[in-house]
Amino acid sequence: MLHAFLPILTFAAAWGVLVLTPGTETALVIRLGMNVGRKAALGAALGTGTGLVLWGAGTAFGVSALVMALPTLYLALEWAGACYLLYLGFRLLRASTAGGDLAGVDMSARQTGGMGAGYQRGLLTTCLNPLVGVFDLTAFTQFIPMGANPVRYSLLLVVVQVVMAVVWYGVLACLAFSLGRILSSPAVVRALDVLTGLVFIFFALRLVLSGVPA
Repeated sequence: MLHAFLPILTFAAAWGVLVLTPGTETALVIRLGMNVGRKAALGAALGTGTGLVLWGAGTAFGVSALVMALPTLYLALEWAGACYLLYLGFRLLRASTAGGDLAGVDMSARQTGGMGAGYQRGLLTTCLNPLVGVFDLTAFTQFIPMGANPVRYSLLLVVVQVVMAVVWYGVLACLAFSLGRILSSPAVVRALDVLTGLVFIFFALRLVLSGVPA
């Protein structure tokens, strides 16, 4: 029992460091929580969890390995993810300089029942991030103990991965909403839009450059 349980704890520790490191999902959840509402941010957290399920299941059943084995397909996925992040980034930067209702960039999220719109954004952000697939593909093989069923154990690691991510992003969603009621001045909202937009653009460029040969 201990033989099978220790790799899970080790994997949880490694994944925990990655989840706690600020990234695109973190920026998205915090931004939606502060400027749209708790439901939209929680929806983004759940969407991120769903994206992790898809990547993890794909890794467990060999789909991610197939993607990594086909450079053209992987490159197309990288560019799709980068374009989506650039779209979000420039949209936020444009909203920050437009004046008026600075939260207007997320008005559709309010009008369509924030959680659904947030879920869609979280799902797209994670699904279009091939780095998640790279992590799963490299990490799962390292944490599967000898003699364990690779598919079943990989799916167990996916459960750990999803639960930790959803719980953390859910906490961020609730804290961001509470903080947003305090830091709700237009100047602060504008600054946060600029910062979040730059974060998205940074990760989009890093995603593209990671696939360019040195």
